[in-house]
Amino acid sequence: MGKAFAAAVVGSSLVGLICLTLASSDPSAAQQSGAARAATPAKAVPRASWDGKPDLTGVWQGAGLNARAYGLTELERLYQPSAKQQMKALTEKDDPIRQCAVYGYPRRIAKAFPLQIVQAVGVMVILDNRPHIYRYVFTDGRKHTEDVFPTYQGDSVGRWDGDTLVVDVTTFNGKIWLAGAQDHPTPTSAGGWITSDALHLVERWHLLDADTLEYQATVEDPKMLTGPWTTPRIVLKRAPIRKLEEEGHCIPADIDWVSPALR
Repeated sequence: MGKAFAAAVVGSSLVGLICLTLASSDPSAAQQSGAARAATPAKAVPRASWDGKPDLTGVWQGAGLNARAYGLTELERLYQPSAKQQMKALTEKDDPIRQCAVYGYPRRIAKAFPLQIVQAVGVMVILDNRPHIYRYVFTDGRKHTEDVFPTYQGDSVGRWDGDTLVVDVTTFNGKIWLAGAQDHPTPTSAGGWITSDALHLVERWHLLDADTLEYQATVEDPKMLTGPWTTPRIVLKRAPIRKLEEEGHCIPADIDWVSPALR
């Protein structure tokens, strides 16, 4: 009886193994499994209680794009000859972020680390810790402030176009770069991707679903570019954290931060 029982167990195990092998090797079965996963519905776009517009609140993982995916091939073509000469003289050590300046947009979106959005009545606030800084995007219908001081992030006012938040940004200080000196879309690319104080940015923020945020920007800079540059549609996914880390530190590149005790 013991031998018969053992034989039955082994036999049933073999049958199960054969069935599992056949199922895994059956393309139609794999397709059905993939289709089942793909059929999982995306979460509905969350909406603000005060106006019914999409609520972009949350922590969003940066896209982490390379030079080509970020559209730098087209941007390089648009730089004026005089601007290209300035670019070639710049190296990575000249990048403003090496002195703990902010990345600026749209460059910030293309980086890999997360940012946080808090949406409220009449305003959207973008929080960053690379370095610690915040950006106000007013959505209460106001116009640009005429006497505002030029800054790295500019003056932002937004309006809703259906379910897309369109943000107009002006009054830059001309000190941000659109990409880093190491971002080379072609073997002949060189230097820093500079801007001027004539920079004008139009951003489009659009929630595709509850966990997917799409961003696209059009850049105009008549002092540097021969025409407008529009980034690809950049997709950010909701990060699995509820807030950014509370402390982040930036040490300028030319400062020796190593403790004497460690030398």
